[in-house]
Amino acid sequence: VILILTKYYHTDMGKVLESSLWRSSDFGTLYTKLNLQPGIATVIDNFYICSTNKKKIILVSSSHNDRDQSLFISTDEGATFQKQPIAFFVETLLFHPKEEDKVLAYTKEGKVRFEDTAF
Repeated sequence: VILILTKYYHTDMGKVLESSLWRSSDFGTLYTKLNLQPGIATVIDNFYICSTNKKKIILVSSSHNDRDQSLFISTDEGATFQKQPIAFFVETLLFHPKEEDKVLAYTKEGKVRFEDTAF
């Protein structure tokens, strides 16, 4: 599976206004644009793939007004995602080296959070 994240960065506003996540399951011959929340504009800030289980992917997304962030978690290489709201803003994310359902998040406020992502 190949995932490509594209972003439209508006220089005058100084932020990303749009993003698209594209997925290929045939070595890049065909790509499908993923729609995480039909009818709702979702900006994907970044995505992370678990090093111990490549089927597990976490997307970090922001609302257009930058008031909240959510995690979208996949356990099937990005074929489907489940939304998990979070009460902080992610700067970077790391999977636990042995427990794939746990992540360490460094927040934009300079704090470290330990989260359980199990569904």
